[in-house]
Amino acid sequence: MTKPAKRTQKDKIGIYLKRQAWILFILIIIASMLDIFWLHSALVVAKSSAIGALLSFATQAVFAGFIFWHSGYRARRHIVSQLYRGQMVKWLLTVLGFALIFITIQPLSAPALFVGFIVMQFSHTVMLLYVR
Repeated sequence: MTKPAKRTQKDKIGIYLKRQAWILFILIIIASMLDIFWLHSALVVAKSSAIGALLSFATQAVFAGFIFWHSGYRARRHIVSQLYRGQMVKWLLTVLGFALIFITIQPLSAPALFVGFIVMQFSHTVMLLYVR
């Protein structure tokens, strides 16, 4: 009998990105409930934390797309160059995203924005521990 093919890292990353989307959804729900029942700030805190978390999720998804553009042993040089390009694009999108958010979104809670962003970054780190 033959064994089924093992999942590749690309498949695992896709699964973890879907889990990240669920974490993003749960974070938005928790922030909304906290804002409605406790803070009464007309959903400013919930909106700000959701935008911060969404920015983190979007930049991480772009980074994952860059990394897994190529695969296989023969593409190792392309993979390394894509790693550097992906990281640069991720940082550029993060900086531009924050600038655009602070310029266009009013009213905004900056602490909630950064908390949403940091919670998703922490979540990405925890998920990466399970990829190995």
